[in-house]
Amino acid sequence: MKRVMVTIMALMLASTATAQQDRSNMWEFGVSLNNLSSESLSGSNGSFVDIDSSTGFGLALNYNFNNHFAVGGEFTWNKPDYDALFVPTDPGEDPQRVNYELDVFGVNLKAVWNLIDGPITPYVEAGLGWADVDSNIVDQPPITGCWWDPWWGYICDVWQPTFDSWSFSYGGGAGLRAQLAPRFFLEGSYSLLAVDFDVENVLFQGFRLNVGWTF
Repeated sequence: MKRVMVTIMALMLASTATAQQDRSNMWEFGVSLNNLSSESLSGSNGSFVDIDSSTGFGLALNYNFNNHFAVGGEFTWNKPDYDALFVPTDPGEDPQRVNYELDVFGVNLKAVWNLIDGPITPYVEAGLGWADVDSNIVDQPPITGCWWDPWWGYICDVWQPTFDSWSFSYGGGAGLRAQLAPRFFLEGSYSLLAVDFDVENVLFQGFRLNVGWTF
């Protein structure tokens, strides 16, 4: 991921001679690849969760008030593997070790400051939001539901609720933006994301590559 970003940054710098510089009062939409670092959480009595690094996807919508300042929102999704040890409260029971995949969905509000008024600019950003973390571990009996579907008629299905939680998140980052064409730009950045889990606050490092369009 890091080598890919370095290569793309070099191409960005070589492709901006005729690009539009003025982005004032314009919206922009982006699709991104987001890489998050591996991290660990420590619980009580020796319990723990080790989360592997992962690469996920994101969608962002920003509004540029001028060539320097923009605000917007971003939706991200990652599916990292994790290894966890659950320690029962009953000392007569053995600890249980599991290996699953997390579903991590993030919603963030961000502010972006472009340092240079031009087609190539370093930038800094800061944001806050929420992260929905689904363990994919069953926490309730199966639920059966039936309904009338306008296309498929009467349908019944069974689904299994799993343990998940919403956690407050916040962070910031720095990167490089290049306007490659009048409506097309690329961004690459390094960021830190803190997620406030119940047991502790975990800090993730991340790399992001964003492809975007202004309108």
